[in-house]
Amino acid sequence: MQSSAAVMVVAGNVRCPKGHKRAIFAMDFGRRATDNSLLLEPVGGWALSCEETRYAVSGPVVVTKLRIPNAPSMPIERLDRRLDDVFGMRLAIVTAPAGSGKTTLLTRLAARAPGPVGWYRADGWDAEEQALLRHVEAALALSMNGIPRDWATVEDAANALETWTGPPALLIVDDAHTLQGTAAEASLERLIDYAPQSIHFAVASRDTPGFNLSRLRVSGELLELAGDDLRFRSWEVERLFRDFYAEPLSPEELAGLARRTEGWAAGLQMFHLATRGRPADERRRMLVELNGSARLMREYLARNVLHQLPAELRRFLLDTSVLGRLSGVLCDALLDRTNSADVLADLQRRRLFTQPLPEEGEYRYHEVLRSYLHGALLQELGEEMLHARFRAAGDLLAEAGAATEALEAYCRGEDWESARRLLDRVGSVVAESSTDWLEALPGSIVRHDPWLLLAGARRARAEGRLRAATELYQRAESAFGRADAAQTCRDERGAIAAWLGGAPTSRLDALSLVRLALRGEPMTVAEEAKSLPHALGSLVSGLAALIAGNVASARSELVHASERPEASRSVVVVASLGAGIAGALMGQPHAALEIEGAVAAAETAGIEWLARIGRASLALTGDPETIREAQVVAASSAARGDEWGAFLASLIAAWGALMADQDLNTSNDMVVAVRALGAPALEAWTRGILALASVRAGEPSGRDDALAAIAVARSQGVDGARLLAHLALADSTADTIEEEEQRAEAAALMRETGLRPPVEPAGLATVSGDGALDDSAVTIRLFGGFELWLGGRSVDMTAIRPRARALLRLLALNAGRRVHHETIEAALWPEADATSSARNLHVAIAALRRGVEPAASRGTFQLIRREGDGYVMSAPPGSRIDLLDFDAALASGHRARAAGDGDAARRAYDEALTLYRADLLPEDGPAEWVAERRDASRLAAVDATQALAEILLERGDAAQAARVCTGGLRIERYHDPLWRLLIRSRDQAGDQGAAKAARLGYDRMLAELGVSATTGNSPQ
Repeated sequence: MQSSAAVMVVAGNVRCPKGHKRAIFAMDFGRRATDNSLLLEPVGGWALSCEETRYAVSGPVVVTKLRIPNAPSMPIERLDRRLDDVFGMRLAIVTAPAGSGKTTLLTRLAARAPGPVGWYRADGWDAEEQALLRHVEAALALSMNGIPRDWATVEDAANALETWTGPPALLIVDDAHTLQGTAAEASLERLIDYAPQSIHFAVASRDTPGFNLSRLRVSGELLELAGDDLRFRSWEVERLFRDFYAEPLSPEELAGLARRTEGWAAGLQMFHLATRGRPADERRRMLVELNGSARLMREYLARNVLHQLPAELRRFLLDTSVLGRLSGVLCDALLDRTNSADVLADLQRRRLFTQPLPEEGEYRYHEVLRSYLHGALLQELGEEMLHARFRAAGDLLAEAGAATEALEAYCRGEDWESARRLLDRVGSVVAESSTDWLEALPGSIVRHDPWLLLAGARRARAEGRLRAATELYQRAESAFGRADAAQTCRDERGAIAAWLGGAPTSRLDALSLVRLALRGEPMTVAEEAKSLPHALGSLVSGLAALIAGNVASARSELVHASERPEASRSVVVVASLGAGIAGALMGQPHAALEIEGAVAAAETAGIEWLARIGRASLALTGDPETIREAQVVAASSAARGDEWGAFLASLIAAWGALMADQDLNTSNDMVVAVRALGAPALEAWTRGILALASVRAGEPSGRDDALAAIAVARSQGVDGARLLAHLALADSTADTIEEEEQRAEAAALMRETGLRPPVEPAGLATVSGDGALDDSAVTIRLFGGFELWLGGRSVDMTAIRPRARALLRLLALNAGRRVHHETIEAALWPEADATSSARNLHVAIAALRRGVEPAASRGTFQLIRREGDGYVMSAPPGSRIDLLDFDAALASGHRARAAGDGDAARRAYDEALTLYRADLLPEDGPAEWVAERRDASRLAAVDATQALAEILLERGDAAQAARVCTGGLRIERYHDPLWRLLIRSRDQAGDQGAAKAARLGYDRMLAELGVSATTGNSPQ
């Protein structure tokens, strides 16, 4: 920046001349003034703000390397939220290829930072320690006033930073790959190690820095983001063009753009630059041509990727680009060399658009780079020789068993005969693989080859386009004629026919059972699903329970399915998404992260319809932006021909709108749509949501809507929908008694299902009409040991036999939920045969009733009731069960914190931790029926402790935060984040002796885990 003013350095300090309070000056060391001070001229050195501050200068720096870029960008919440975690850690490393958006991401981080930020863009000239230190000192100087200057060594820098007493500071180092292997890189690693805990670091690089990161990983102080994390997901591409560029694309354009760029940020921006303001037909033409041969793309890749590589490595990339799948063996055979495996590993290490495949030692090039390389080869070799290269690659790939890659190579080489022979030989393999390559094949082959028609049908099915899939299945079946594969087409077409309004199938496979659950009585289907193989059985049982609204059971089954070792990739993806949705419906705070992870996995697996549903499911958090996204997903799914996806996204958006207290259209459109799908179970949910919205909007039909919703939910066995309808009916009546009855019914359903309704359920029958506990009220404590009070009277359990007492505890653990008699018998009498265990259960139930309710006559027992094939503990209104209250308090705390209500969150977490006296039912030891719930409650209590301590720290109550952390560590000694919070709290409270003791305790804990640690390096 040019200026006619000079800056005087007096006694080692820079001073702004009079009248230049906010001036920016550049420095040149080389001329002295008459008073022997150093005169600095504005000739392009370091830019420095002069507002009321003096700065020491020790050498030349470059202004542009210290400026935080000011380029507007679209926030990507999943990335921004993850990167914000750096303020609870030491270091964040973002490693990705050129153009992936690393700098943009860190720029947004700098804008959100709660304290001082220094920005330093490294380059190859900064190879020495002194150059690094000068720039880091200059980067931090402007915002960290008062710390010592003139850093000569890393130790000087660390000691200077130790004096900082302000809010946490952040140093961002961009382009760190330019320092690789230099003294500056080693100095940066030492500075990160030596700096106090109040200083956080974020590093962006194309290569993984040569730091020793193992200790930071083990101690939980390292956050790592890679290229796949930065890749734009399909819905983010949609948002980018719709909201940020304000040039929305059609669903087909979005799908093609996401596939061709693979979510590469630079590619998306270049497409926007090339097409903005252009008509739709020209934009579609440019999309077809979007590859490495496009001018903008070619220039970018040449300058930022290939130009920086050695000539031999560039040659390797060009020659091997004809292979869709890369391995050392394949590349050696193609190039007649012996070290290709090492070269591929080097390319992967350099993050040069080389992505590892699941098979060990195999890779593929990013599609954008590969297209560019193909264009470069075409210019170099000509069309005929390039075709010969592709044909040779096809032969090698076919011999290696890479059928889809071989087919693509043959088609690119226009070797149609080899392509047909390959399909005749291994067509079934091709049809079962990923279908991204279909667009690369000529339409004449795709339209007539039966295996490619089958692959197209499966792709349409994965996209949710069931009617299009049915047509393709029929065409494939005709093309196969009498071949066995025709039966495969008929079977797969028949499996989706029931989803298009066809008659229910009599088969008991996974897909048919899920469809059956949507037709009604889903919990009956959940029981039938247990006849399926282990992972599939848990998956279908969990999905059926989710349809019923029994979300606690659903989550348990779905998590179990996702963790089964024999579970296929698709089972894991579906189960993971279902578990995340169940968690969101339970009010669990981390459910959104689970859903996002499952959506990414669904995209990678090519299950597009599932990815869209997952994206819509984020609206279950009630965030207005995610609700809008769910509505967009509904419209997009309808445009694609995905009828189920369109309805489910609309239903989820309606749930979110209720949570956010937004106006909801209560017309019958959704009822008509769900009836067309033939899904009465979903109709129950629809009516429950619409009834609640209708009543809350004060519509005259609200009460009638609620009564109809209860009837439908009850007839279909959908407890979750019935809960919503009872809440609607309670809100619609002026009769106090009826209101209490409806809220009591809703409270029982909440306990039974684990579902948190989308509206805050006020006054769910915790007290009687006059505010006092009912005489019949029950109080049960499960934490720290079982205790039971009836009507204020403690029940003496010593007269009850041990197995009967265990039965009482088992039923209390599942209060409000029916426990099947076989489940009870297997838990308490596993060694007995069926007849003996049934008799034992009958005797134990009778003993309990005599011991707990001796005055009750036969048929009037209130606490323990028989329901069908099981038993339920049904506490009357006004009862208190600490486990249920604990879960409710946690959910309330999580919701309040998400809404930014710190006071309400603190009160709720306090209540939850007060209820958590000790482990759940310790007297039952490792019994399987309690162990899982005990571990989950312990983890939930620790999470509540951490959340409460963080709130207290934010409010400046460090001493109380330390006490809370200490209590949490008594629950779980090995919870690393609590140790770090404890140390930080004691430091902020000014109790250095206690802080030192906490560090020593943390080191001992790490040592017990086999992790080396020193007190000096323990977190603060």
